[in-house]
Amino acid sequence: MKKTLIAVSVALAAFANANEELKPAAWVPLPAIGSSPETGFQYGAYVMRIFPQLESGVPQNRLELLLQGTTQGQFQAYFWPNVYVDQGNWQVKGKLGGKYWPSAYFGQGNTSDENGDKYADTAAETSITLNYRGVPVFSFGGSLFAEYHQLKDISEEPVTTLLTPDISGSQGGLYSGIGINASHDTRDNIDWPTQGHLLTANWDVFTAVLGSELDFNVASLSFANYLAVAEDVLGVSASLAVSSEETPFTHLPKPTGDRTLRGANGNRWIDNSSLGLQGEYRKVLSQRWAVIGFVDTFQVAPTLADFSVSDFHVSTGLGVRFAMTPDRFNVRLDVGWVDAESFNMAITVGEAF
Repeated sequence: MKKTLIAVSVALAAFANANEELKPAAWVPLPAIGSSPETGFQYGAYVMRIFPQLESGVPQNRLELLLQGTTQGQFQAYFWPNVYVDQGNWQVKGKLGGKYWPSAYFGQGNTSDENGDKYADTAAETSITLNYRGVPVFSFGGSLFAEYHQLKDISEEPVTTLLTPDISGSQGGLYSGIGINASHDTRDNIDWPTQGHLLTANWDVFTAVLGSELDFNVASLSFANYLAVAEDVLGVSASLAVSSEETPFTHLPKPTGDRTLRGANGNRWIDNSSLGLQGEYRKVLSQRWAVIGFVDTFQVAPTLADFSVSDFHVSTGLGVRFAMTPDRFNVRLDVGWVDAESFNMAITVGEAF
């Protein structure tokens, strides 16, 4: 679950102790205020407990809690523990929470009508992930997860024309399985990298052996590279995702309006494969402020062989960044011009890639 929120205040202790060899504990309470095309205005509360750093070079343990609603009647509550053991070689991550999430189904494909069938997804989710970092730049791991989804038709139209019972996932149910992941990370900073790259790969397998009501799998691969230009940064990114034929429509690859195709309603384009390309120039104005210019492109298709250069959706735009920590953990505002047709904005925290 993506955490689309904006913080307007942060504990000043994080700045006061930035130069200490071992980082201290801190409470970070934040208003969970933001916006995206898929949710409208977001409101709520986010609290992060950062535990004291016990050893230099070992990340700090964290607990995160999010309670959030949106102007489109969506609500979610999630809890994420993140613990490092054995001098940081092992990382244990968890997720527990649920949501009531009205949305729209526009059909499957790289084109869609303006209006979709409205539905509400009431879901409970839990997962645990164990990662091992054998060398400083490489890690791999596995996960166990389970989700229960209950879908309800809330369309105002008397007849549902798109989200019919033959659509995979339209009846909801229990989806559970295992996943594997790997990453190669040479970035000099996880929040505002100025050099290095991040390569990640994930493969999630939902199987009846572990109780899943549908058998399907989703695999993804992403790469981002960063180059310092004086005090500024040039970043490029590529992402690829593929899923099996029986994948529920709620789990199909798609863009997101706050990250991979900024300003777009990503629910409009879903399919079994996706390809995204992004470029961004980050101009530093001061220790706190920065501005960016970006180009996002994204396409979905039934298979990898169906991709076409002429079928990419494109968003071009500008953004503003405000740093909440010395490492530039940023609040960001991005405004995108999608397919040269419409403007929309996204407000959240953390970089798009």
